[in-house]
Amino acid sequence: MSYLPGTNIITIGNQKGGVGKTTTVVNLAAALARQDARVLVIDTDSQGNCSSILLKDRELLKTNLLVDALYASSEPNPLSSRACGTFHPALKIIPSASRSMIWEREVANRPEAVQGLRQLIEHDQGLAKYDYILIDTPPTLGVMLNNALMASDFVIIPVPPNDQFALDGLVTFFNLISNIRKHNNKLKLLGILFTMYDPSRAVSVENIEKIENYFFKLKINICDVKIHNCPEVDLAHMKRLTLFETNDMLQCADEYDRLAGKLSRKLRHIRKNAE
Repeated sequence: MSYLPGTNIITIGNQKGGVGKTTTVVNLAAALARQDARVLVIDTDSQGNCSSILLKDRELLKTNLLVDALYASSEPNPLSSRACGTFHPALKIIPSASRSMIWEREVANRPEAVQGLRQLIEHDQGLAKYDYILIDTPPTLGVMLNNALMASDFVIIPVPPNDQFALDGLVTFFNLISNIRKHNNKLKLLGILFTMYDPSRAVSVENIEKIENYFFKLKINICDVKIHNCPEVDLAHMKRLTLFETNDMLQCADEYDRLAGKLSRKLRHIRKNAE
């Protein structure tokens, strides 16, 4: 399993933007924290959208970025020492900003291009206190996504069933996971998470049926919980809040809450069987 035996490291990834990666990371992390788990979010996307929602003190963007930890890899506990506070005491974040792109260009032809984050996690025992580390990723098949997958135990792929381009890109993403597994054999696909689901649109319902049948044959798991299309998500983003801070009675908030519960039970079952 993980380099941190009691910690589940999960990448939320998809090569396409606008599929609900950041929305899933911030709200799944918030739901897990509300269920008494200790959660760390690592934002690897240079756009920093996840950081803009979760980070409590924006002044810390000057000193506590992921890229600072990557440059300071020889320091003791370079990641855990940069964990920043959020709205919930059990939820921390290591933020990102545009400077990450400079690091990506510098290491493009070096081992850090795929191993940088993994090496930081392997040598940072300050991370062992977390039950979950969730990694938000950029919408590209680049350096940071490779780093995230190389460091992770599990991956969840958010997919809007009405977005044909996102569906078309799944094969490429599966190929990337297969290639990463040659170097990180603990990486497992937890499943496809349907996001932005709108049952009033026939294409959503039709695509879900096709996808479920297709992945059932391939023995690829589909997450039990579907995240419905919810206009309150955009409002929460504008206010730099999670759904639970705006209105925890919303349907989407309840769905992320249920997803967190099911995920916790599934991972306990996986770990029990691995013992």
